[in-house]
Amino acid sequence: MRKDVLILCQYFYPEYISSATLPTELAEDLVKKGLSVDVLCGYPKEFYNDKKIAKNEVYKGINIRRVKYTALDNKTKFGRIINFFSFFMSVLFKLHSITKYKCIIVYSNPPILPLIPYFASRISKTKFIFVAFDVYPDSALILGAIKKGSIIEKIMSYINKRVYNNASKVVALGTEMKRYMLENNITNRSDIIEVIPNWYNGEKLIKQNIIFNKEFKRLRETFPFIVLYSGNMGLAQDMKTILRCMDKFKNNDNVLFVFTGNGNKVEHVKNYIKDNKIKNAKVYGFLLGEDYSDVLKMADACLVSLERGIEGIGVPSKTYGYLAAGKPVLAIMSDDTDIARKLNEYNAGGNVIQDDIEGLEELILKFINDKELLDICSKNAKRLFNDLYERQICTEMYYKMILEVLRNKKEFGDEVYVQR
Repeated sequence: MRKDVLILCQYFYPEYISSATLPTELAEDLVKKGLSVDVLCGYPKEFYNDKKIAKNEVYKGINIRRVKYTALDNKTKFGRIINFFSFFMSVLFKLHSITKYKCIIVYSNPPILPLIPYFASRISKTKFIFVAFDVYPDSALILGAIKKGSIIEKIMSYINKRVYNNASKVVALGTEMKRYMLENNITNRSDIIEVIPNWYNGEKLIKQNIIFNKEFKRLRETFPFIVLYSGNMGLAQDMKTILRCMDKFKNNDNVLFVFTGNGNKVEHVKNYIKDNKIKNAKVYGFLLGEDYSDVLKMADACLVSLERGIEGIGVPSKTYGYLAAGKPVLAIMSDDTDIARKLNEYNAGGNVIQDDIEGLEELILKFINDKELLDICSKNAKRLFNDLYERQICTEMYYKMILEVLRNKKEFGDEVYVQR
């Protein structure tokens, strides 16, 4: 008998980036609801190397199979492309076993990976759901990472045409992403696009309002107001607006800017702080567990940003962790995004457009000077998270979507899907 669901992704448990934790938590919740779930993923290298991991294991009822692939430097274009194709080929060799599932959930990273469930759907009754963490190659074209008419763009156009036109469902992370897909003729099948945002597992945040990290505790006691930016600092993130605004506060001893995360703009952030002699700024690496909980507790307000033109192509998941911690979010992005609309609707922060340095400065000063407003927006941020971005809410949307896909299959039997 064919199993219900195969999750196909590059990163999975025990790796710690969001593109690993999201499919892991989804798999856990689907198993709890009675679905049989297997995972085919890459062997942990870049984001977990504490100990040797088994190539095959059962984790919380999930059967995990891991394939090995090259581990070149992902920060270089050559290394990244070789790693993509190496992982793709390792998974392709498993094509026969992939066809034995009723439904495959595949993610857009790496961007060539969705071609494999497309192949499976052509040679078997397997259905597949494509989760678009971003819209590629559009994002790479806008950011200048690839050129129009290049071989990579042609390959991706070939893949997209087959993936979007043959998927049973396409998951867009926001309504602006769905609109982008339709308006740019990536697909004209509006009925298959489901808008399901990413989420944050609020249980990861230690409930006690205690900062255990001694350095963070010292900073909290020193500065009356702390602004946090966490997560990726890459091509898609507008760091320029943040840095130029921060420069306006460099003589203000009451404000601290904290950056934590990784990405190819990290060195630029460090150099900007050094070159402009900004003393009230700190840069840390990628934080996990208790340290990440502490940096969230330490902050008064949190920043999230997108480069101009990226709206509709990607959605910054760091937002949901901020909201889960009850922190007002200061967004640098178009008003016409789900995040900006919800922040304004719930009065849980605010947004400015890219390059609006004065607008961001004014937004920060508004919270610095009005403690009551800060408290109100903090409570509203938590309410927004609980209403829309809590883990169980979003994974339930996936569950219902998967049932809809499976019910379109002749071999589906309702008795299999009784929630435990």
